[in-house]
Amino acid sequence: MEVTQKMTPVMTLSGHKEAVSAVVWSDIGELCTASWDHTIRLWDAEQGGIKTEIVGNKSFFDADWSPISRTLITASADRHVRLYDPRSKEGSLVKTTFTSHTQWVQSVRWSTTDEHLFISGAYDQQVKLWDTRSSKRALFDLTGHEDKVLCCDWSEPFFMVSGGADNTVRIFKAKNVPAT
Repeated sequence: MEVTQKMTPVMTLSGHKEAVSAVVWSDIGELCTASWDHTIRLWDAEQGGIKTEIVGNKSFFDADWSPISRTLITASADRHVRLYDPRSKEGSLVKTTFTSHTQWVQSVRWSTTDEHLFISGAYDQQVKLWDTRSSKRALFDLTGHEDKVLCCDWSEPFFMVSGGADNTVRIFKAKNVPAT
């Protein structure tokens, strides 16, 4: 009988006070963590220290780095998606707040081919396709779920997928998305 080998961590990052709900690598050796403790933390993955801490007013459920613009989007229990630029020297790291969801936002994902497009999935049964240049309303509401949307992702260039508490996976094809 084969024995499964064990691996131990090369590093443990401690500091969150509640559950860690998301982890995502940047392309420059930084790690972003989202937590129920109302914080987003950016870590130096080589040194193990916290580089930046973003404090929100509710739990964070998800975060995603843009592979193009190096900005960060977050999903939160306050029903909003926020766009952060961790490199900002202008005071607030929050660049834009997207406010169209009516319940907790559970999942966010950037497009990997368009620096302005991302999707969000929420407990309001909606997946929304957003353009960062227009924060007041989504480009498209991707409908069909009959319960909470728990996860979403892209298959480039124009396919989006979501999974929900209605036990379904929905695949959407973006049509008439403005060229950037």
